[in-house]
Amino acid sequence: METDRLKLRPFTSNDAMAVLAYGSQTTVARAANFTSLRTLRDARSFLAALQRLGMLAIVEKETDKLVGNIGAFPFLSPTGSPVKAGLEVGYALNQDFWGRGYMTEALRALCQELAVQNVQFVRARVYANNQASIRVLEKAGFHRQKERQILDVFKPDQQVLELLYVKMLT
Repeated sequence: METDRLKLRPFTSNDAMAVLAYGSQTTVARAANFTSLRTLRDARSFLAALQRLGMLAIVEKETDKLVGNIGAFPFLSPTGSPVKAGLEVGYALNQDFWGRGYMTEALRALCQELAVQNVQFVRARVYANNQASIRVLEKAGFHRQKERQILDVFKPDQQVLELLYVKMLT
């Protein structure tokens, strides 16, 4: 899949160093809700998880540099059964590439591809203090649906406000 400035492609085993480059950035990891990567071994393990989920590498065309990831995956309904009509999206972007519109571009392309595959809707969960990700979702046509307090993954004794955004594709 391609956009004007980006290629979205499956990850390969050769991507571990690039994954380490953005996955070790604390601000990126926190915003995307994962623990910062510290070693190449961490990156290889995280890369394997990205591959299992079917996540795509975001590559800047001009430089051929891998700058992040994006993808969509199944999620469970409140009753615990898989939601068949929709998918949840997730993404992370190297902070050196923030503010360029790359993630909005990638998310729009992913949503177009999912619509072709007859996915009815996509959803995204984001912390309320992650204004950059909220802007990405809104620019890509997502609408805020609800909010809830959840335990903070990084500070389990504290709660954080999580927002749920949804975009209808069909």
